[in-house]
Amino acid sequence: MAMRHKVIATVAMVAAFALPGGMAAQEVGDWVLSPWRGSSVLYPGVIESRTGSIVTIRFDDGDVETRQANTVRPFDWRPGSRIACLWSDNKWYAATVRSIAADGFTMQIRYDDDGVIENTNTGRCRTR
Repeated sequence: MAMRHKVIATVAMVAAFALPGGMAAQEVGDWVLSPWRGSSVLYPGVIESRTGSIVTIRFDDGDVETRQANTVRPFDWRPGSRIACLWSDNKWYAATVRSIAADGFTMQIRYDDDGVIENTNTGRCRTR
């Protein structure tokens, strides 16, 4: 998505306006991390709409959900970030981000358990 370039460049600015609890004001087009259906696990997505304190997020895997804005935080993955990614066996494994491409979606990770390096995308990964 082209809007990700803007979002990546402005994450630091968004964080400067943080609200209590570490959450930040979020606007349409911002790339964020958000829980899916109330879980404690955060998935990347983009805010599609906002009405007051309610945001609708299109997650990077294509799913859409509406939730309270105060449950969403700015996307902050970078090289060295600890995440979990979906392997070909459909199980989640701990990994470390090695690099993120200019598109903000494609990235290279290294799995913790066996050291395998894989090219993947943000829609196949999550964090806490």
